Amino acid sequence: MSGTNPVFLVRKAKKSSGQKDAVLWCSDDFEAANATLDYLLIKSGAKLKDYFKAVATNFPVVNELPPEGELSLTFCDYYQLAKDNMTWTQIPGVTLPSSEAAAAARQHIVDGVDTETGEVLEDHTENFGNESNSPAQATAPAPELTVVATMPLRHRVLAQYIGEGEYLYHVDTDQKKEIACLEMDTQNTTVQNLILAAENVEPFKKAIEHDIHKAVNAYKQVFPVDGKVPELCTTIKFFKEWFRAEHINRGLLVKEWAERLKNKPAPVKKTGPHKVIVDDVNKPERPRRSEKPTHRTINYELACGFCEELDLNNLRPAMDFAKRIIAEDREDWKRMSMTVGIIPDIKGYDRQTIIDLVRKAPKAVHNGNPDLRRTWCESFLAVHGVRDPDWYEYVPDNTPTTHEENAARLRQAGKCLRDIEAGRFQCDEEKQQPTGELADEPATPEAVEQDTTEHHPDPQPLENEPPVSQTEAGYQKIRAELHEARKNIPPKNPVDVGKQLAAARGEYVEGISDPNDPKWVKTETSQPASEPELVKNVGNGIFDVSALMQNSSTHGTETNPETTSNVQVQKADSDEKQAGDAVQAGEGDLGTGKEAVTIENQSQAETHQNNTSVSQSEPEEQQNVPDSPQEKPEAAWPEYFEPGRYEGVPNEVYHAANGISSTQVKDARVSLMYFNARHVEKTIVKERSPVLDMGNLVHTLALQPENLEAEFSVEPEIPEGAFTTTATLREFIDAHNASLPALLSADDIKALLEEYNATLPAPVPLGASLEETGQSYMALPAEYQRIDADQKQTAAAMKACIKEYNTTLSTPVKTSGSRDALLEQLAIINPDLVTQEAQKSVPLKVSGTKADLIQAVKSVNPAAVFADELLDTWRENPEGKVLVTRQQLSTALNIQKALLGHPTAGKLLTHPSRAVEVSYFGIDEETGLEVRVRPDLEIDMGGLRIGADLKTISMWNIKQEGLRAKLHREIIDRDYHLSAAMYCETAALDQFFWIFVNKDENYHWVAIIEASTELLELGMLEYRKAMRAIANGFDTGEWPAPITEDYTEELNDFDVRHLEALRVQA
Repeated sequence: MSGTNPVFLVRKAKKSSGQKDAVLWCSDDFEAANATLDYLLIKSGAKLKDYFKAVATNFPVVNELPPEGELSLTFCDYYQLAKDNMTWTQIPGVTLPSSEAAAAARQHIVDGVDTETGEVLEDHTENFGNESNSPAQATAPAPELTVVATMPLRHRVLAQYIGEGEYLYHVDTDQKKEIACLEMDTQNTTVQNLILAAENVEPFKKAIEHDIHKAVNAYKQVFPVDGKVPELCTTIKFFKEWFRAEHINRGLLVKEWAERLKNKPAPVKKTGPHKVIVDDVNKPERPRRSEKPTHRTINYELACGFCEELDLNNLRPAMDFAKRIIAEDREDWKRMSMTVGIIPDIKGYDRQTIIDLVRKAPKAVHNGNPDLRRTWCESFLAVHGVRDPDWYEYVPDNTPTTHEENAARLRQAGKCLRDIEAGRFQCDEEKQQPTGELADEPATPEAVEQDTTEHHPDPQPLENEPPVSQTEAGYQKIRAELHEARKNIPPKNPVDVGKQLAAARGEYVEGISDPNDPKWVKTETSQPASEPELVKNVGNGIFDVSALMQNSSTHGTETNPETTSNVQVQKADSDEKQAGDAVQAGEGDLGTGKEAVTIENQSQAETHQNNTSVSQSEPEEQQNVPDSPQEKPEAAWPEYFEPGRYEGVPNEVYHAANGISSTQVKDARVSLMYFNARHVEKTIVKERSPVLDMGNLVHTLALQPENLEAEFSVEPEIPEGAFTTTATLREFIDAHNASLPALLSADDIKALLEEYNATLPAPVPLGASLEETGQSYMALPAEYQRIDADQKQTAAAMKACIKEYNTTLSTPVKTSGSRDALLEQLAIINPDLVTQEAQKSVPLKVSGTKADLIQAVKSVNPAAVFADELLDTWRENPEGKVLVTRQQLSTALNIQKALLGHPTAGKLLTHPSRAVEVSYFGIDEETGLEVRVRPDLEIDMGGLRIGADLKTISMWNIKQEGLRAKLHREIIDRDYHLSAAMYCETAALDQFFWIFVNKDENYHWVAIIEASTELLELGMLEYRKAMRAIANGFDTGEWPAPITEDYTEELNDFDVRHLEALRVQA
C-alpha cells in the first residue's frame, strides 16, 4: 500500500435487501478504496444496488478491526456509528468475540460457500484474512487494480467496451492487456471508429464515467459487432445526437438508430476521390526528439539502426546497444557515420528517417565504398525522408528548382534505390580493382539492365544519361577529381578511402595532390625531431600540461630556422579569421576518446584545427570556398574540454563546460551548502538579467569593441523633425487644420434651410370653427373646391378639400439637429453645394490621447517619424540583446577613453600580443578536480606571461588618503586575489594586474594594481583550502551549512573597552 493515511469506508445495506453492512479500510485515497470495496462486494456475490454509497468515517482502534484491504460483513454486528456518523462505538449489550471467533467470522466464506446461509457462490476466489484452507490460496497474490477514471480517454472508453454491459469502476492486469490489444488492433474498424469518434466529439471527451458507460453501450446496441461496420462519420453523428438528446429520450434515440440502420441497404462502393481513409490516423506516431538534434544525436540514432530488436517506441535498450558499438568503434557504424556526417541538412530529418537509413540499407551499402553509401543515403532521404516537425529549420535554396526538376530528381533517386537493392551497383571495397581505376567509381561504363518495374524505350548506359540535378552533376565532378587524384597513387599501395575523400574535397593529401599545382604555396614551419607528449599523466590523477602551454600561441611563434620543411597549404583569396587556436572537437564527439569529424555543410565547412603539435607535422587542411553564397557553419565545441588552452569559446559554452571556475570556488567559500545548491543540485538558479550591467559594457568596449553590436542594442537616435511630445503633435494638427478651406457651420446651413422654407407657400389652415373652415375653403384654388353648389358645405367635406390641397404643397425641410443631419436636409434642396462641401478635407481632431493624435497625424502624413514608436521598437528587443541608452553609452565611451588614455592601461589593452577571453582547462594537482579559468587579458612579452582583469568600481565618495585601503578591501572581500592565484596556476601566468576604473559619471580615474607575491600566496592557500573542502563534499556527499555548531556570543575589543568605560561611569 501507499504511504497515505488509512481510509475506513462503510457501505450500509438497504433494509429491503437483507444484506449486512460492509466495511473496508486501506492506506489509499478515497476513490481507490471505494473502487476496491465495490470490487470485493461484487466478487462476493453481492449487488451494489442493495447498498447505499460508501461513506468515509473516523478510523476505529479496536481488536475486531479486519485486516487491511479485506472486506468485512461482521464488523457492524459489534460496532455502530455514533450520532455524528463519523465515530464508531460498541453496540450496547453485544458481547465482543475472541480473536479466534473474529477470524472465523471474517472467514464466513470458505471455498465459495457462505457458512452462515449455506449459499453456494459461483466464481468465488476471494481469500479474506491471512488464513487459508489451501496453500494455493495462501500464496495467491492480490489483484493489481487500476481505477478507470484515472486512465486516458481511449482506455476509459475501451474499459467500458469490454465490460459486457456492466459498469467497470476499475480493471485488473488482464483487462488492461485486453484494452491495449484493442487499441493497437487497427483491423478492428468498429473499435477504432469508436475511439476516433470519442476523441472528435467534444461532449464525449468531457463526459463522466457513467455517461461514457451508457454511450458505449448505446454504440454497441446500434452498431453490433456482428453487424455492418459503421463509417466514422456515421459514428460521430450518432454520438453528437446522443449527447445532445435529453436523458429520457436517449433510449428512443438508440432504438430509432438501430431500426434505421437495420433497414438501410448496403452502401454501393465508390472508387471516386471522396473515399475516406482512416488507416493513417491509426498508425502509431513517429518517435519525436526532446531536444534539438546534433551530430552526436545523429550518430547515436545511426547506431540504434544496427540493433536487430529495435522498438521505435522504446529506444532505451537500443541506446545501450548504440553506446556499446560506438565504444567498440565498429566499422559498419563508422562508415555510415562518416557518410551521413557530410550530408548538409542531415539534422533536419526526424529520428525514424535516420534509423531507417541504416535498417533498410542493403548489405552492399554497408560494405560498399563511400560513393555507393552517399548515393544510397541521399536517394533514400529524397524519397523517404521525413523532416523533423519539431526542430527542422527551413533554409531557402539559393538555386530554386521547378516542379519538373524536382520530379526528375525524385525519379532518379528512386531508380538509384532500386538499382542498389537489385544489386546492379556492385561497389564492394574488397573487390579487386584494375590498376589506375579508382575504387570509388565503376570500372567501365556499363549498360544498366532494364528495370522490370519501369518502361524504357531502350536501355542506356548510366554515364550517358543527361544530368537531372545539381547533385548528380556534383557526383560526376567528384568522380572526375577522384580519378585524377588516383593517378598520383602508386599501384602497389592499398586504396585509402579517407585520403581520396579529402582530395575530392579540395584538401592537400600527400601522394594524391599535385605538389606543383599553382593553388598550393609553400610555408616554412618548424619540424622538431621528436614530438613531445602534450598532456603527460604523472599519476594519481595529476597531468602535466606544460608542453601544451609551450606550444600555445601565447608563447610566441618563433620557428627554428635550422629545421624546416615545406608544407603545402592552399591559397586563400581573402584574409581569413581563425576561429581559434584550440583544437575544436565537433558535435560528433561521442565520448569514446576519439574525435568524430562532423561538417555542417559539405560545400562550405572549413576545418580550423590549429593545434601547434599537429601543424608542425601535418599540413593545414582547408576546403575550397564555393563561389555561390552559402550558410555560415556554426562553430562546433566539444561537450567535454580536455586540459588545454582554447580561444574563442563563447560565454554560454564556457559557463556550461566542465571544470570548477573561480566563481564556483568563491561560492564554496560562502558555504558548501550554497555551493551544492547552486552548482551541484542546481536548486539555486541565477539567470542573467537583460538589464544593462555597466561593467559588461565597459568590458566589451575596452577589450572587444568589435562585439558591441552583437551583444548590445543601442538606443536609436531621434531624427530631426520627429514628433516627440504631445505639443509637437498638436502644433502640427493646428497648422494642418488652418491650411484647410473653411467648412459650412451648422448655423450657416440652418440659415440656408430657413431661407428655403420661407419661399414655400404656407399650407391652408383647417380652421377651428365652421366659419373659419369655410373661409379657408373659399381661399382654395377653384380646382380644389370640389363641393357642388347643390350640395351642403359641411365642415368635413371642406376639410377634406383643404387637406387635399395641402398635400400638393412642398414639405419644409428640418432646421434642427446636428451638422450632419442639417447637411442631409440641405442635400434635398441644394445637392451641388453639399457635394462641394463633402470634397473639402475634414479638420483633424485636436483632442484625445497621445495615441489618437499620432493616428491623426499618420492619416495625413504617413511618412512621419514618432519617437515613441522608435523607442518601443527598440525596447521590444527581438534579438534578446542588452539594451543600452544613449546616456549609458556616452558614459561607457568616456570610460573607454579614460582607459585607453591611461599610460599603463592603454598599453596593456592595445598590446599587439594580447589575447582576450582565452579559456584554460586543467586539473587541480592536489585534489584531482577539473578546473577552468578565463582571464580578461593575457599578454606574452618575450616569455613573460602577464594576465589582467578589468574591474569597474564606484568610489566617488572615498577620500584620497583611504582609497588604497578601500581598494585592498575590495580585492580581499571579493576574493579577487584568489581568482588571480587560480589564473596564474592554471594559465601559467607570471604576473597579474588589476585594472580598476571608476564608473561614476564624469569621474573616471584608473588604477593599475599588481598582485604581489604574498597576495598571490594568500590567494593560493585560500584556493587550496576551498578545493579540499569541495573535494571532501564530493567524496562524502556532505555539504555543511555556514554555521554548524551552537556558540556563545562574545564581545570584541571595542565592545570590551566600551563595557569597561560604562562600568567606571556606573
